[in-house]
Amino acid sequence: MKRFLASGFGVGLVWQNIFGNKKGGGTLAPLIFTVLVYFLNLNVLELSIVFVSLLLIYFYSVEDYFADDDPSWITLDEIVGMSLVTLASPSEMLPLIAGFLVFRASDILKQPKFVSQLEDYPGKLGVLYDDLGAGLLGLLSATIVHQVSLLTL
Repeated sequence: MKRFLASGFGVGLVWQNIFGNKKGGGTLAPLIFTVLVYFLNLNVLELSIVFVSLLLIYFYSVEDYFADDDPSWITLDEIVGMSLVTLASPSEMLPLIAGFLVFRASDILKQPKFVSQLEDYPGKLGVLYDDLGAGLLGLLSATIVHQVSLLTL
């Protein structure tokens, strides 16, 4: 059960079964989450509860020995990072897209430098913290796009 949860509710395991150890599950899992958020039309309070719940599930399900080398099948950390991004503008397409793109770019490129430094924490903390750092940048970009859209629409 813990492996299923850590894999982003099975997404990482399905990716691994189809594509082996190739990268991509870490993009697919938060993309599915983002589409769900958009169509479920959740408000900020509901998304805050989702964020905290996902954090708790992460700490319950991801064992340090799973996370030692940050295997590609663990995708719950990316979902947690994206859940932080969604707090900026629930169910609004442009902010969600901007936040997702900045979040994934920052996570993949490990830029700015503080994102890669967060990965230096041992075990499951480092696996999660870099995604939270990237999620913070995605949250900032989604907030900016949301605010600009309020001014222009």
